Amino acid sequence: MSRNEWGKIKKQPTKTPSYQASYIGMDGRRHYAPHTFASRTFAQGWLAQERAYKERCTLSGERWQSPAERAIQRQAEALKLSVYGKNVIDQRKLGERTRIEYESKWSQLIEPKLGKLAVRDLTPNAVRAWFAGLDPTKETRNGHAYSILSMICNTAVRDGLLDRNPCDVRGATNPKTKKRAKIPTTVELHAIADKLGADPRYERFKALVLLAGWCGMRFGEVSELRRKDIDGECATVTITRAVTHRRGDDGKWCRIGSTKTDETERVVTIPPHVRDDVKTHLSRFVSKSPDALLFEPARGGCHLNDRVFNKDVFQKAAQDVGRDDLSAHDLRRFAGTKNAAVGTLAENMVRLGHKTVAAAMRYQQAQDGTDAKVAAGLSTNALAELAAAADSKAEAADSISAADETT
Repeated sequence: MSRNEWGKIKKQPTKTPSYQASYIGMDGRRHYAPHTFASRTFAQGWLAQERAYKERCTLSGERWQSPAERAIQRQAEALKLSVYGKNVIDQRKLGERTRIEYESKWSQLIEPKLGKLAVRDLTPNAVRAWFAGLDPTKETRNGHAYSILSMICNTAVRDGLLDRNPCDVRGATNPKTKKRAKIPTTVELHAIADKLGADPRYERFKALVLLAGWCGMRFGEVSELRRKDIDGECATVTITRAVTHRRGDDGKWCRIGSTKTDETERVVTIPPHVRDDVKTHLSRFVSKSPDALLFEPARGGCHLNDRVFNKDVFQKAAQDVGRDDLSAHDLRRFAGTKNAAVGTLAENMVRLGHKTVAAAMRYQQAQDGTDAKVAAGLSTNALAELAAAADSKAEAADSISAADETT
């Protein structure tokens, strides 16, 4: 080891000549050259460059960076987002369905416009320009894409490739809802179900509307339900799986996996007033096999198609009862609204399988037996609303009859 006029050079115990150079930086710490040198002269040359850089920072006020920091900066300047972003997504621990969603947003919305940029050149201005160029009519989709880009940038910050996250578009991940939430009333929900039940082509879907509406299942969950998921008394439904139909990079189309929130199991009590409908459905339309689907597609295929069901079945029935603004997805909104009327927020989260509240709520759980109380409360309210509607209809009919008699 020998000390130079500035810095330190140490000969390495290797067969071929090798020298390590280091010096004390402006942060008071020792910093080493990114590699060893074949001769002492080369090591001295590197130290001379570092000393000149240090003196320049002292005189100009430029922020001094260690050799390691500058190496990362050079890497960021050369590393394209197209490569780095794809690597971040590939290395992130994601569920199968979530990974398909990430890859789709990346390949369709992010990479085509920003992929050619170096990671270091990903500035707030570049992000704002990209976000402003997205289709303004698809705010929810745009918000999801923005969240994925922000996640990639946060990773780049942790990797030292960016000083800060350039994603600072206010409200990008929480777009304002332009349309008022569309929620059917109890009477309308049952009218839609009854409309389907009276049609021989679609009568097997009456139970689907009732289960989705009163138990708050996502379409991918309800279309993957099997006989074994309903208990013997039709009092509870156990939700452990969901199906997604979307082609991924592996070419697969039908994917059966965990639910959207990756929960292992969600047991939901079926409100008593719809249990007979579920029993009737099981006896009429479902085979005895425990793995038999509750709702088989009419034209074959692995599962009921959500778009086909919504357009050709549900929306037509909804139009017949005067609600041409509804879609099958509104059944879940119906469930959330009705749950809130008889249960707490935590109990509502349990029934719907939600994980979208503050961190403290993650530790709250519905107490044993409360889900059954919520289900009973749902039935009490539903029967009262249905009875009131029937009475009103009967009174109207009596009024017309009395008017006819007087004339």
